[in-house]
Amino acid sequence: MKHKRGAVAVFQTPPQRILIVKPSSLGDVATTLPLLCDLRALYPNAQIDWLIAPAFADLVRGHDALHELLFFDRRAAGPWWSPSGLGRLWRLQHLLRRNRYDLVLDAQGLLRSGLLARWTFAPVRVGFGWAREGSVHLYTHWSHLPSRPQLAVVRMRSLMGPLGGAPRPVEFRVPISSVALETVRGLLPAGSGRLAAVIPGARWDSKRWSEDGFGEIARRLVDAGFGVLLIGSKSEQRLCNTIAQHLGPVVVNLAGCTTLAEMIAALSLCDIVIGNDSGPLHVAVALGRPLVGLYGPTDPLDVGPWGQLDHVLLFDDPGNYRAAASADRSGTLVRLSADRVWDMVKTVAGI
Repeated sequence: MKHKRGAVAVFQTPPQRILIVKPSSLGDVATTLPLLCDLRALYPNAQIDWLIAPAFADLVRGHDALHELLFFDRRAAGPWWSPSGLGRLWRLQHLLRRNRYDLVLDAQGLLRSGLLARWTFAPVRVGFGWAREGSVHLYTHWSHLPSRPQLAVVRMRSLMGPLGGAPRPVEFRVPISSVALETVRGLLPAGSGRLAAVIPGARWDSKRWSEDGFGEIARRLVDAGFGVLLIGSKSEQRLCNTIAQHLGPVVVNLAGCTTLAEMIAALSLCDIVIGNDSGPLHVAVALGRPLVGLYGPTDPLDVGPWGQLDHVLLFDDPGNYRAAASADRSGTLVRLSADRVWDMVKTVAGI
């Protein structure tokens, strides 16, 4: 393989072993799936692996374009400089070198992911030209697409730029576990026809729309004949319980009660998804579910739902993080009424 640093990669023979470095987070992994599909289309005979945090593995495990998962868990027992941490890093470094990758793509763009890419000693290491923390100096080739504002899917796919290949449609092809599907079907509300998922939580309080607002939307969905699944993490169980109370058995609180594979299966069965900018919302996008996205400080032009930007409603000004530390979200119902959200839900769901 011959190349000039930073130019388009020219391989004497197509790469046979490829690694994507994208450890986290849930939504970011979801928006990277089209990159995996692009690589498989360009290199149909290559072995494509993915370095990922164990917590998010079920989103890609079993993907038809993927060969193997490698795990990087920076939250495992002990800091990296401890004896156990250094031992884990040494074993991972040894594995990355032993696999002899021809091509590595760093889709995370941070120093630790750049180092992981560098540890492979792959002759071609592609990263973002705007990568942070100095990681840009650890690559041999760069994507020079402006970092902002570009949808995450576009940014991830820009890593294909130095590799060439014809433009192609966006594909996600999320794998859905048959075992998880069977489990989730046993949790569905009895006698429900159409299903809706409601995602009232988010990693930051500033990204959450009103609790009362979600309760009102859930009530109207029930009145319209929907079964409602409340989706969230274990830390959001109380929030979801508050929304579910008084709404009857057609509302099922799944927050903290499912594995990631089961959450994916549950979302795949829904006719509409309503939620804040969050990991589960971007999983719903990857599954092709119709949705209504409720956005506050995060910019939809940057992290909006692929192909469904016209289904986004704003309850705050993008970039406004003034309420980041506040759990009181009542003001968001003033800025974005339940009636406006319900009008969008009716349009998207065909109610």
